[in-house]
Amino acid sequence: MNPPKLPPAAMLETLKDLEEFAKELKNEKRVAVDIESDGFYVYHEKVCLVQLTTSKGDFIVDPLSVKDMSPLGPLFRNPKIEKIFHAGEYDVACLKRDFGFKVVNIFDTMIASRTLGEDKLGLARLIEKHFRVKLSKKLQRANWGKRPLTPEECEYARLDTHYLHALRDILHKELSVKKLLQDAQDAFERLERIEPPERVFNPDDFWHIKGAKDLPPQKRAVLKSLYLFREKKAAYLDRAPFRVLSELLLFKIAEKAPKTLDGLKEFKGMTPYLFKHFGRDLSKAINAGLEDKPIEKFPERNHANRWDSDTMRRYEALREWRKQTAAERGVNPVVILATDEIKEISQGPHRDPDAEKWLACLSEHKREVYGPSILEVLSRPLPPKKHRRRRRKSGGKKAQKVANE
Repeated sequence: MNPPKLPPAAMLETLKDLEEFAKELKNEKRVAVDIESDGFYVYHEKVCLVQLTTSKGDFIVDPLSVKDMSPLGPLFRNPKIEKIFHAGEYDVACLKRDFGFKVVNIFDTMIASRTLGEDKLGLARLIEKHFRVKLSKKLQRANWGKRPLTPEECEYARLDTHYLHALRDILHKELSVKKLLQDAQDAFERLERIEPPERVFNPDDFWHIKGAKDLPPQKRAVLKSLYLFREKKAAYLDRAPFRVLSELLLFKIAEKAPKTLDGLKEFKGMTPYLFKHFGRDLSKAINAGLEDKPIEKFPERNHANRWDSDTMRRYEALREWRKQTAAERGVNPVVILATDEIKEISQGPHRDPDAEKWLACLSEHKREVYGPSILEVLSRPLPPKKHRRRRRKSGGKKAQKVANE
């Protein structure tokens, strides 16, 4: 069924309102949290809404109006108040990036569901399962940086936190019954340490455009020149790059590489607006690419961070152990060890001869439960190296299939 009719969420759009609200938060035992950002629309992404559900109701804070979000800082760093998220990795990273908030004491309903072995982890799916309420996904791609917000947008945003308190209680009980609460808690604590990724533009990422590797060397140089132009223009306009020019259009232009301005008009997708505003700059980028050095091959990878064969074999052995252990416990393999934990342990012998220190990246709980088994895996003789068999050239797919059989 559709969500029941609820009283409107309280909108906080002034610093005074936020300060008064923050005072009330000190008495809460837990607060559900979600954010909305505008990364789908702009180059310089920002948090546009912070939704909070307390024991007193649903609240929506508008950072674009309030400007100063510091009154919420004490809430997020208070270890006595539990913060309930769903798939909170992105939210925590954004709260740290935009407002400098330290976030502690987290309960994540997606992580909890995954720990319990759920396959479908979306919030809408879980709410429908537990509360028989069907949430609309209509506004998933809304431009949350646009003002004024519509009543429909406000209602959509508030429902992202409205059910989290009740959902948390259900999942917490299931985790306790199945003796998985500590496993989930380990993952929650890892979430606290999430840091916002640094946005670094890599000019060589033009290789990821579909068809780039099939272009002749000189046309690749044109594609790279166009890719650089689009990035600079997107940053200047504060617009998501694909909203400036699509990758398909970039590829088509590079493929033909017209030398004249009028030649740009023939491309499907080259609207009058694009031609008027970007035509001359695109033509310059094309000609610059035609004059640049041809790009013959994919750039060499940085070998400094490549693993040696022993490290890779330890990694594979631990992955296999994780898979078997997860099957025995009936949980998702990530519940046993996160992939980055396996990576760090795999490299341990290169850093320290003391085997116990190889497990330093793990929580006390995981060292106690899995430590002996992990050290036993690492003490085994390494499996032999896998050698790739070279395929003999053949006359076609059918002949190759026969050869493989």
